[in-house]
Amino acid sequence: MQQDAITEGSISKSVFTLALPAMVSMVSIMLFEFIDLLWIGRLGPKAVAALGAASFVLWALKSLASCVAAGLNALIARNYGAKKFARVNMWASQGLMLTFLFSALISFITYLAIINLFQLIGLEQNVAKMAHQYTLILTLGLVFIFALISTENIFRAAGNTLIPMVIIIITLTLNAVLDPFLIYGWWKFPEMGMPGAALASVISHIIGLVILLTQLYRVRIHFQVDFRSFFENSHEILRIGTPIGLLGAVFSVIYIFLSKNIAYFGTVPMAAISICHRIEGIPFFIAFGFSTAVAALVGQNLGAGKPRRAEKSANRALAYSSAFLFMSSIIFILFGKSILSLFIDSQAVIDEGYRYLFAISIFEVFLASEITLEGVFTGAGDTKPPFLISIPLTLLRVPAAHFFSITLNYGVSAIWWVISFTTFLKGLIFLVWYRRGKWKEKVVG
Repeated sequence: MQQDAITEGSISKSVFTLALPAMVSMVSIMLFEFIDLLWIGRLGPKAVAALGAASFVLWALKSLASCVAAGLNALIARNYGAKKFARVNMWASQGLMLTFLFSALISFITYLAIINLFQLIGLEQNVAKMAHQYTLILTLGLVFIFALISTENIFRAAGNTLIPMVIIIITLTLNAVLDPFLIYGWWKFPEMGMPGAALASVISHIIGLVILLTQLYRVRIHFQVDFRSFFENSHEILRIGTPIGLLGAVFSVIYIFLSKNIAYFGTVPMAAISICHRIEGIPFFIAFGFSTAVAALVGQNLGAGKPRRAEKSANRALAYSSAFLFMSSIIFILFGKSILSLFIDSQAVIDEGYRYLFAISIFEVFLASEITLEGVFTGAGDTKPPFLISIPLTLLRVPAAHFFSITLNYGVSAIWWVISFTTFLKGLIFLVWYRRGKWKEKVVG
């Protein structure tokens, strides 16, 4: 959408115009994960277990991309709103250069660390080997994955969420098409198994990145190599983005430990949480869409010297996000078992899954506050509050889950309520911190 439409005109229209493509992007990613799992699943249960273990590691690695991407989002949105397009070009160019250097460093560290990582997690030898092979290929292609994430954030900060949506769909479609050729050796391709799935992902990300870079002119951005003040500017990008990147990485690691706690109670709750994560992905994607929209709206309006409009945009996005997540809570409570039965016919898993959905539904509306307001703080360049709020309460889930479920012997349901109640606490504190209004005073480059 046009930059003037963000800083002027209907706020509601701006919110939905930016949010809907972001939601479609996330739903597309979820659909692809089902397709990817379908192809890999034909390799057998050990391959599925390997993919599950690798997914936690890759989730953490992709979260680290936000160390650069979130900083770029804030800085570009602020300067775009101020119509300082020379500085927009400077931040975009130096941010992409930083992305390549940063991702190369993360790739090298991961390459050294994953040799024994999956065995340390406790996987059996064959599963650990497949997980290692899969992750190794993706690690070598991490620079392209990070660069694609950063470039998508450049477009979103400029107020264009449609082009990233189209590129994501192209990338995921290409990945899904390449999967069987590289996994099973269709036509004249080599039969690679799990590494083939990883290579398909890397190739599709490279093609998606190339296409997206050729579209930068559509948001008035031109890449220019300039190393003047590179290290100073890199420090500013990382200062803003690192709290968000670490937040996502810690969240993914925490779920590894929570999964071990859940597995203590057997396969039924593990199956239930696996299905429920996919179901609750829908309200999460809705909140993420509004978070993406409000990051651009807040950043550009603050850059345009319109803090009141920035706050109105934030309030409107939060109201819409909360309304949608409240409705999803009602649907989960009333129809949770019917939804679960679409995925599995085990009554034990359905009952356990419904207990999880019921627990999170009680405080689901506060997830809207957490995710949407994270976008507000990111757009303003004030990223310390999300870090200071979310990290401690997310870490608290592990000892609290163990204490209530195992030490006090309340069972696996206690874990569901720990997740739900910490979501409530995070959302509430986010609201209080947001209402202080200090984010409107944040000054960034």
